[in-house]
Amino acid sequence: MTSDRQARCEPSDEPLRLMITGGGTGGHVYPGLAVAEALRRLEPASRILFVGTRAGIEAELVPRAGFEIAYVRASGFRGLGARARLRFLWNSASGFWGSLRAIRRFRPDVVLGTGGYVSLPVAAAARLLGVPLALQEQNAVPGSTNRLLGRWARRVYLGFAEAAVHFRSGLTQDTGNPVREAFLTALPGAGEAGRAVGAGRPFRLLVFGGSRGARTLNRAAVAAARDWTRSPDMQIRLQTGRDDLDSVARAYEAADHVVVAPYIDDMPEALAWADLVVSRAGAMTLAELAAAGKPAVLVPFPHATDNHQLRNAKAREEAGAAFLLLDELCDGGSLAGVVAGLRGDPAGLSDMADASRALARPDAAMKIATDLMRLSGRLPARGGASVP
Repeated sequence: MTSDRQARCEPSDEPLRLMITGGGTGGHVYPGLAVAEALRRLEPASRILFVGTRAGIEAELVPRAGFEIAYVRASGFRGLGARARLRFLWNSASGFWGSLRAIRRFRPDVVLGTGGYVSLPVAAAARLLGVPLALQEQNAVPGSTNRLLGRWARRVYLGFAEAAVHFRSGLTQDTGNPVREAFLTALPGAGEAGRAVGAGRPFRLLVFGGSRGARTLNRAAVAAARDWTRSPDMQIRLQTGRDDLDSVARAYEAADHVVVAPYIDDMPEALAWADLVVSRAGAMTLAELAAAGKPAVLVPFPHATDNHQLRNAKAREEAGAAFLLLDELCDGGSLAGVVAGLRGDPAGLSDMADASRALARPDAAMKIATDLMRLSGRLPARGGASVP
């Protein structure tokens, strides 16, 4: 880690050392993995260290992707009781000191925060030690952590341009949300998306609710079992999360054409397999659907911050890439009916797939990786100027 600001402004021949922090859910972890993969392609000698918690999904996803991870304590301020407050204060102090140790050992040139509570102590430690901080904000309405950290950041990379109003002028870049390379290698060409629908094989339906599952989708899938178990000309994959796994599995135990699983390890493969996807409308889910060029039935999570998932889903429906089904209207009958209607219109489904593909931002991860090189002094700033 270089403490001399002038040294950071001069181009360096040393490999970039990037620290990435964010976690709790896949929506905070996968953007970091996408940027890490892009940086490895851009500069193979770069050093990358993730910082997360042992309780978050990052503890599983990051090592599986082949990257190093260090662990610190972190938690949100949940609950009003004395015990909850003491836990928050203890975890915050412990996480801050752990972050200081991690930064001093790794000596990063820049820290990238992707959201989640763990970003807070790491960013605070980076601020104290003079390490440049960048943020990646996935949503149109920034999360509380990124809103707080925006005052310290040197750059904020946006998944949605409208999020810029929540940050200082000149701080943001509209890059789109970064997706992993595995999605991009299967990106369909123009006119190809959805062409396999109705090609003489079973119709393929993927229903997933994110890394933790979605209770509404799981209940609707159970209620739709009467229709879907009698449709051997369909192949169905249901991702439930752990809490509802048993109830959904029981509903389909006699259906050989239905696979029920708590988690999908290879989402690029699952999306490439599917003809139609039923999912929530989180920002990273939408980015991956677009990269894969898939039509979708979107059921927005109604308790998302400022109801941003509803806004996401409406935008996708207006673009012709998705069908919006409100959470309160999503039951077995409505979901089965929507799927049947879309399945019965291969041409319309193909048009939706192409509209989805048109929304893809396949260069987002590489844009962010390149700018991180610039921010750290490894590349000249735009126009040949030094990094500010």
